[in-house]
Amino acid sequence: MSMASDSILRHLKERRQKHRAVLAMRWRCARGGIEFEELDTFYRALRPYLHLAQFFGIMPLANIRSRDPQDVKFKVKSISTFFTGIFLLLGGIKTLIICNIVLNSGLNAKNMICIVFLFVGITNWLNITGFARSWPQIMMPWSSLDILMLFSPYKPCKRSLRFQINGIVIFVGSLAVVDHVLYYASGYCSYRWHIWNCHSNETRLAFGYYLEKEFSDIFVLMPYNLFSLCYGFWLNGAFTFIWNFIDIFIVLVSIGLAQRFQQLAKRVLALKGRLVPDALWYEIRRDHIRLCELTALVDASISNIVFVSCANNVYVICNQALAIFTKLRHPVNYVYFWYSLLFLITRTSLVFLTGSRIHDASMLPLKSLYLVPTGYWTQEVQRFANQLTSEFVGLSGYRLFYLTRRSLFGMVATLVTYELMLLQIDAKSQKTNTELCV
Repeated sequence: MSMASDSILRHLKERRQKHRAVLAMRWRCARGGIEFEELDTFYRALRPYLHLAQFFGIMPLANIRSRDPQDVKFKVKSISTFFTGIFLLLGGIKTLIICNIVLNSGLNAKNMICIVFLFVGITNWLNITGFARSWPQIMMPWSSLDILMLFSPYKPCKRSLRFQINGIVIFVGSLAVVDHVLYYASGYCSYRWHIWNCHSNETRLAFGYYLEKEFSDIFVLMPYNLFSLCYGFWLNGAFTFIWNFIDIFIVLVSIGLAQRFQQLAKRVLALKGRLVPDALWYEIRRDHIRLCELTALVDASISNIVFVSCANNVYVICNQALAIFTKLRHPVNYVYFWYSLLFLITRTSLVFLTGSRIHDASMLPLKSLYLVPTGYWTQEVQRFANQLTSEFVGLSGYRLFYLTRRSLFGMVATLVTYELMLLQIDAKSQKTNTELCV
């Protein structure tokens, strides 16, 4: 009997020591030391890409290199905010000049996409700057939850958060670079065809003359030289970068939240078939509340970004599809438009599918709760079940729609209907133009 008692006491002593060690480690991590830097936190995984974004005037945050998220703050008087202001100024000038050129030449459905692209870029810059202002209020509770869920009793995921984020960024970023290169290749081929058929001066076939036409808005204010060309590539690249970055950013946020919900679901699943005291159910339910509150906080700050991103993607998909179904001149034009369309559809689907993972993961504990025997179904279990079913957890666009699979299928149906309408209108327009020519 004494040996059994000694074994139990020794086991309890080991558990207390492990618990104290975990608490001590959590405390050291919460102070932002080296221990926190070694954790697989969302802040650590996202930080390199925030560095890259600031090169294009996005996410104006001070002390972004600090390994302690408490040091990262939005400051009006900072270098990053100054760069954001410069981008907004230069982008605004470019947008006004392009609007003037397009309106003077005649506005239609095909050249309107350029104006929409620029206006959406400026809007995204403003939205992401607003999100940067709330970054400290979001990252502090997020980092606290990361510290909580990266230690026992929670188990780490098979793939680290950093691995998943790097994979998504490399995959989408590589596709975006190819899309940007094909844009210039397609534009240059169309320019050469125009010179061959409309002008006798074939000396203007060089790529430099195409860039003079492509960046005509810049040469209104600046002379034609190497610096102006580099400036044109840089500013066009900045607008393209923020268009891609917004979608990637939504995907990364969704992955970070979904992984924490999955860890909580695995902890509940590990309790299957066991007699669980109410104190443990209360602890799990409390952690779930923290995750839901964090998701609601992120959704309140990012809903405008989600709305603008999805609305713009739907419009551009329709416009690209309309261009494909019209007659193009060169194979490279077909390659570019098909590639751009498929890339945009893939990127938009990725936004919805990763966003739906948050809600799916938040509902996973409910399956385990339904397997709890009737004799073990306590009031705390009932509260947890009601908590899971009473509120929708996920990201939204101003709560007009949520990032779910159902929303994705609804968007596809809307796209098909809208595209058929555009094709009918375009066919009538071409028929009218033919009759006028006759």
